[in-house]
Amino acid sequence: MQKHDKMVALAKEKSAEMTETAITAIETMYRKNVKISVAELTKLTGLSRGFFYNNPNVKQVMMELKEQQQGKVLRNPKSDAIAKAQEARIKSLEQKLSDSVPKSDFENLQKKYEELQVKYSQMKKGTLLKMYDQL
Repeated sequence: MQKHDKMVALAKEKSAEMTETAITAIETMYRKNVKISVAELTKLTGLSRGFFYNNPNVKQVMMELKEQQQGKVLRNPKSDAIAKAQEARIKSLEQKLSDSVPKSDFENLQKKYEELQVKYSQMKKGTLLKMYDQL
């Protein structure tokens, strides 16, 4: 019977540690304005999904903090990862583009573009003035 009591005590101790880990993770996500979700919590803590649903203390803390997050602008870890990947892709494409067009050609085209913009605005003003005179 003594072994059984030790096993029960160890199981309770481990359960208490897991509960503390889960609650700490939930509170950390809340403080960092990260959307609290069971999927993210399982990744963060290594605990099972069922643990977050079946442990009443953990479930209560999770639900309370999720409710407090409603209406707030939150960070989504998946969105952060996607944004970083997109930024890297944009930089890569910009580098390829700058490598494909010689800098002098680019500068010449940019000057021509600016000159054409000035001429266009002058033409537009002239056309508007003519239309105004006709009224």
